[in-house]
Amino acid sequence: MATTAIDSELSETDAASIARQVLVDAWNTGDVALLDALLCDGYVRHGRTDESDREHIKHTISTARVAFPDLHTSVEHQVADGDIVATHWRCVGTHEGTFHDLPITHRRVSIEGMTFSRIRDGKVAEEWESWSSADLFASLGVTNLWEA
Repeated sequence: MATTAIDSELSETDAASIARQVLVDAWNTGDVALLDALLCDGYVRHGRTDESDREHIKHTISTARVAFPDLHTSVEHQVADGDIVATHWRCVGTHEGTFHDLPITHRRVSIEGMTFSRIRDGKVAEEWESWSSADLFASLGVTNLWEA
């Protein structure tokens, strides 16, 4: 198995496992303290329109877990190439709590997306994430005015 160019002691299997821990373990449990051990200092997440850091991701996970307390993320496909791990994921959950200014719908939502994670020194240094918030809002039965 090939090793990463940046961290010669880390296999692609190990890199994939680290990326999976961020995407599954932290999101499924809501234990954002896990991210302190899994994300590098200076971690950056690139989204469609913005960038965020570790504290923002912690807040995002905590907010999502309030809105969707049964939130469950699964990895559908995952491929590692050197220090980059590509993950196709799916999140499902029931809208039972505060989410933006929307009334609680009790609807089950399912969204999917992709995250590319760059691993450095056994941690996630950077992520590029792509998913459609329009799918989330459509699942809730509302029009996403941010994308209208």
